[in-house]
Amino acid sequence: MTGTGTGGADPAVLGDRLRERHRRCLPALSRLRLVAKSGLGTGVDVRAATAEVMAELRAAEVILLDTLSGSVRRDALAHFLACRVNRLTIVAEHAAVTASAGDLAALRRLLYQFHALAEAMWKVQLGLRTPDLGPPGVRTFLPTPPRN
Repeated sequence: MTGTGTGGADPAVLGDRLRERHRRCLPALSRLRLVAKSGLGTGVDVRAATAEVMAELRAAEVILLDTLSGSVRRDALAHFLACRVNRLTIVAEHAAVTASAGDLAALRRLLYQFHALAEAMWKVQLGLRTPDLGPPGVRTFLPTPPRN
């Protein structure tokens, strides 16, 4: 293991693939916000929308981890993302059960929590990039600098 490898991924292609995954989950996140506001949603609706979001987050995770194959940073990132996914899974399941039970106040809280956690996860995944640093061919994952 080199500790700096990125599996040879082009940073622009990586960013495009991650943004496409994010774009694909936006309709499901919007549906969840509508359910939270209106209260018109069943456990099946909530479960389907949260599953859609989770599938896109997992696909983005696979893209990132594949990009880091051979890097010592891969395991740390994999653990961090797995903890985030686990937390999202728990909130998603609670939201589906709460929707089935008809507890609107608890459902709203859980759906807003799910939305916030999912968006935070996307910020982490979209915020990682592979700029060229140091000698040619050596790349590392760093946070994206803030936009002015």
